[in-house]
Amino acid sequence: MEHDTERLRLLTLDEAYELIRVLRTAAEEDGAVARDADRLAREIGARIPSKS
Repeated sequence: MEHDTERLRLLTLDEAYELIRVLRTAAEEDGAVARDADRLAREIGARIPSKS
């Protein structure tokens, strides 16, 4: 990993929820990325507060 690269800003909660929604939609489809999309949606979901 290069240490001289600029980090991206953090996602807002709304952006994180939207990203999870998109990933879950992709996970429901058959295809090569479905498993990765499901895994990423679970990882992100575990790191943000739940919507109440």
